[in-house]
Amino acid sequence: MKPSIPNSPTVSYSNTASSTICVVCGADDKYAMPLAVTACSILANLDNSQTLLLFVIDGGIKEHNKQKILKSLDLTRCSVEWLKPADDLLKNLKLTRYFSVAMYYRLLISELLPQQIDRAIYLDCDLVVTANLKELWDTDIDDNYLLAAIDTDFPYAASGLLNSEKFNIPPDSMYFNSGVLVLDLKKWRADGIASKIIQFIDQHPEDLRLPDQDGLNIVLAGQWGELDLRWNQTPFIYKYSSWRDSPFSQETYNNVINDPWIVHFASGFKPWNAYKLKKEYKELFYYYLDMTAWKGWRFTLLKAIYRKLWRTVFSGDKR
Repeated sequence: MKPSIPNSPTVSYSNTASSTICVVCGADDKYAMPLAVTACSILANLDNSQTLLLFVIDGGIKEHNKQKILKSLDLTRCSVEWLKPADDLLKNLKLTRYFSVAMYYRLLISELLPQQIDRAIYLDCDLVVTANLKELWDTDIDDNYLLAAIDTDFPYAASGLLNSEKFNIPPDSMYFNSGVLVLDLKKWRADGIASKIIQFIDQHPEDLRLPDQDGLNIVLAGQWGELDLRWNQTPFIYKYSSWRDSPFSQETYNNVINDPWIVHFASGFKPWNAYKLKKEYKELFYYYLDMTAWKGWRFTLLKAIYRKLWRTVFSGDKR
């Protein structure tokens, strides 16, 4: 049964409401708490006059966790809609321990959201927003299918893709991270982009390192716009000793290091699963976590030891 949303504001499915921002996230039950943190960070940085229309593509979030998510949010300023994806559309795509079905949910946004909505921001659930998302919402998409930030770990097609030349993509063209996207849903629907990307991923599993992200980059090559890198700061920016060692200008490098607007925990080490993690990352995550119904939760050394033992005994993973 769909959870009720008491006192939720009435939000029209129309992009003409300039004070309403439409955000989409996809999560399974393991990401219920991080999803609540992401949503709270969005609301905390909006103006009081602005409202959030949050769509959650539900990959099996348990009822009690849905209620905790709702309890975490100011429902006078946020409306939540739970969407059930058609997993049969994704069942043939590459799945591993690290590639879950939920990873592909971003590809279904144009099909799952009401047809009246022709623009949306997609956010991964392993990030926190530290600026007013209205500025991202108002960014002009122009004639692109989406806007995204360059992947700081693999900024070029030659490094981001296994076989860029096979797909006629210049190796020096930019490669984007798919964790933060601004989508032109009307254009996606008109050109059947969702099915094109899903079909491509299904047909080329051996050519894809990160299937969903690679599929987006290949199918939409030359048809996406670049966001300011501050909208998607990943930990990989710190692998560069200075801006001179990076592919970015001094201004861009310093901005993303010192003033990120979204902090994306894009590696396998997250504030909720890794004890040894950048102190600033943990403090930022816990700051917003304490606005949720999970207030006070911390990933402690004891939890880290238990997690390692559980992996060793039950999954054979000795890392």
